Amino acid sequence: MLQAHFSFSATCLKHERRYLLNLSSGRLSSWRGLNCCEWEGVACDYHTSHVIRLDLSNDWYLHRLSGKLHPSLFNLRHLQHLDLSWNDFKGICIPPLLSKLQKLSFPSLSDAGFGGEVPLELGNMSSLRHLDLKSDWRHMLRSSKFDVWVRNLRSLEFLDMSEVNLTMSSEHWGEALSGLANLSQIDMYWCKLSGNIPDLSNLTRLSHLELGSNSFPFELPTWFENVSSLVSLHLEGCDLIGSIPSNFMPRSKLSVLSIGNNNWKGKLSFFLNHSSSLVAMYLNSCNLGRVISPVITNFSKLETLYLRWNNLQGGIPSSLDSLSSLATLNLSYNQLTGQIPPFLCDVSALRELHLSHNQLSGTIPDCILKMSSLKVLSLSSNGLTGNISLQLFDNLSHLQELDLSENQFHNNISTSWVPQFAHLEQLVLGSCNIEGNFPPFLSQQFQLNVLDLSDNSIEGNLPSWLWDLPNLSFLNLSNNMLEGSLPRKISHTFMTVDLHGNGLYGSLPALGFFSYLLDLSDNEFTGSIPETNGKFLFLSLSGNKLTGEIPTFACTDSTEIADALEILNLSKNKLTGMIPRSIGSCSRLSVLNLAQNVLQREIPDELGNLKALRTLNLNHNSLQGRVPSSIANCIHLRVLDLRNNNFEVSLPIWIEKLVDLRILSLASNKFEGIIPSQLVKLQNLQILDLSGNNLSGNIPRDVSKLYAMVNQSQSNDVQQTYGSSYLLVEGFDHLLQYADDVTIWIKGRNLTCKKIISSAKFIDLSHNNLSGNIPLEVGLISLNISKNNLSGSIPKSFGTLVQLESLDLSQNRLSGKIPSELLSLTFLAVLNLSNNMLSGLIPQGKQFSTFGASSFLGNPNLYGPQLENCTRSLGLGNKEKIFFLNNTVADVVIDPWWAIGLGLSYGVGFATMIVVLCFNIKWRSICFALMDNLSYHLFEH
Repeated sequence: MLQAHFSFSATCLKHERRYLLNLSSGRLSSWRGLNCCEWEGVACDYHTSHVIRLDLSNDWYLHRLSGKLHPSLFNLRHLQHLDLSWNDFKGICIPPLLSKLQKLSFPSLSDAGFGGEVPLELGNMSSLRHLDLKSDWRHMLRSSKFDVWVRNLRSLEFLDMSEVNLTMSSEHWGEALSGLANLSQIDMYWCKLSGNIPDLSNLTRLSHLELGSNSFPFELPTWFENVSSLVSLHLEGCDLIGSIPSNFMPRSKLSVLSIGNNNWKGKLSFFLNHSSSLVAMYLNSCNLGRVISPVITNFSKLETLYLRWNNLQGGIPSSLDSLSSLATLNLSYNQLTGQIPPFLCDVSALRELHLSHNQLSGTIPDCILKMSSLKVLSLSSNGLTGNISLQLFDNLSHLQELDLSENQFHNNISTSWVPQFAHLEQLVLGSCNIEGNFPPFLSQQFQLNVLDLSDNSIEGNLPSWLWDLPNLSFLNLSNNMLEGSLPRKISHTFMTVDLHGNGLYGSLPALGFFSYLLDLSDNEFTGSIPETNGKFLFLSLSGNKLTGEIPTFACTDSTEIADALEILNLSKNKLTGMIPRSIGSCSRLSVLNLAQNVLQREIPDELGNLKALRTLNLNHNSLQGRVPSSIANCIHLRVLDLRNNNFEVSLPIWIEKLVDLRILSLASNKFEGIIPSQLVKLQNLQILDLSGNNLSGNIPRDVSKLYAMVNQSQSNDVQQTYGSSYLLVEGFDHLLQYADDVTIWIKGRNLTCKKIISSAKFIDLSHNNLSGNIPLEVGLISLNISKNNLSGSIPKSFGTLVQLESLDLSQNRLSGKIPSELLSLTFLAVLNLSNNMLSGLIPQGKQFSTFGASSFLGNPNLYGPQLENCTRSLGLGNKEKIFFLNNTVADVVIDPWWAIGLGLSYGVGFATMIVVLCFNIKWRSICFALMDNLSYHLFEH
């Protein structure tokens, strides 16, 4: 906390001391003694002894003020400065009584946890000079009449409304601001503003303007050319279009420019030639291509340069060495190739070098490892090679951030090494081929905030000292070979912990020590899930051996938890009991995965309250009864997986309301009745699995109207990746993501698909009592309608399903010939037409030459080379139509000796091939390579 008091001492007024004591809480326990003017955060006027300054701000990790503000605060009528930032008032409204403090000129409520409507009474505070209402993402503020109250603040110099929802404000907000002649700084980042950028050119003192992450889908307004006072301009992510005019801000002394992530067209080079005063330039995602290189030499004062996501190609431009003042260079997320050039070492002012996510190769230049002033070195996700010993970085004594992840390094970390740097805050060495025990040098890195050693081969017990590192908040040790248990109590709260994919065991720790993200999945934890008051965005305990019931910790009556939890994955355990009704209070929950447990009884109706839900996965439990109709309220649901339970009665008709549904799996239940025609309203459906039920009647003919099934250009992805909108730290955003998977019967076996492309379309209606004919038009990748009572012929229109890879029509009562049109299915890898009443000659050529007898057995009147033991009597003179590779048809006379000769020719050809492969190494290698490639295409998922 900032201590605010004067160098001299005033005498505290008794009644004001009493007002302050009413505010006191455990965090203000330092307030001792009679003279409140000497208390921490309190300052008084020397002449009058009135309290004029009160600083109750906090930081992110310590105890924060919460609850309602005591009315005594508003009796401090001489208060000029009030700072309540970084507290947690749990969504309560800003008290209108604040307007009673008429002398208040500096109120800061930034990230204080206030919510609801900003009171109009703020417009009555004529003394306001500095107003900071930056909203807390947990409880966003809104102001529907912003232009009404703000226009009265004539003395206002500083205004920060960042992340306050101004959607309902009228289009006159700009006009209201333009009347505040003293304004020098405006921060309105992510206020959900739209339309044109209003004319603010008459604000002659305006030096800082931040309007980023709003929606202004128009060209830059011309009034900027008349602005001479502006020093800092932020228009990043505003949907701006067109090109930047050459006369853009010619009179200004602009030093900070952020205009990235817009829809710029054309080149920026001419404009940049006229911007030599720039000190910091953020041009992320500006479609620069290579245009920046020729003009980059003009910036002699440039200290910060961000060029991320610009599709920059070729080598790192040599013109960079002329930027003598450059301290921060960020070229990440481009397509730069070649080696890291040594000339970067000549940029003596360089403190931060970001080159991650490119295609750089070679080794790290030795001179880079000798830049003692370097604070940040980020080289992740390239093709860099070499044996890297962390001892090589000893010369970087000021190093704060090091990221070498996802290269081709071989890292060696000596167990006896003691590093020279003592300020390390972020260490990211994921996928760096690190072996052996946990690096012991980390026990002395007391400034460490971020540690990522994921996807290595680190083994042994997880060290206990790790949990005592005082500043460590982001920890990722996933996918190693670590063992041991976690402590029951941890010294401080961690924001992100990912330990999935190890061999950790024992009971779970008290979960209250973790917030935002905790992933302990795929370990060996046992016992029950402890109660907690944690504030999770992402919680995954999947793939352990946890028992007992799901506690109410997932969602309690606490507003902050109910508003925070977005992803809950407790699948693949041994949890019992009912699904807690309290989960229905998780208003932001987008993923609920409780699959593969032993949960019983009905799905609670309260799950229908989850309006943000996109994935509901409850497969492989013992749930029963009806699927509650309240689920229809989850209109954003994309994945509904209830397979392998005991649900009964008929298929729910209300599913038609889930118009965003991509995956519907109700397999292996006890559903009865017909398939409702309402399913055809699911125009985004790509996977439909109703197999293993007691469904009867015909397959709805309108199934051909399933748009996502029949439209080959459909671009929706079955795989949905969800994540929080609030990224905790760069490089850890992937941890806040969840990728759906689905198990389907395809290519003759059950496959769990975790990487499903947008063209994936599957229908499985097998193991039911369906009857009638097969609908004529269905477009998909896999169709399984085996083990039913379907009759009629195989539709010739199946020949148009050019993407079809798996077709199973076995164990029905289909009759007639196999259509020759099926020869067009060149992607077909699995075909099963067995155990029907098909007749005639099996079509020959193309993919059909790869199918064996098992694809056709059980059809007494079917014959062809695939059925080597065919017993059909072929009379001399019988005529049949033979289908050739080019789909032409010819009448020929079938002789019994023809079949014998054909069989002998196959045998001789096969024997010849074996002999050749035995004696010709080159041909054998080619053959095996082809076989491997074929196997990959047959079994990939």
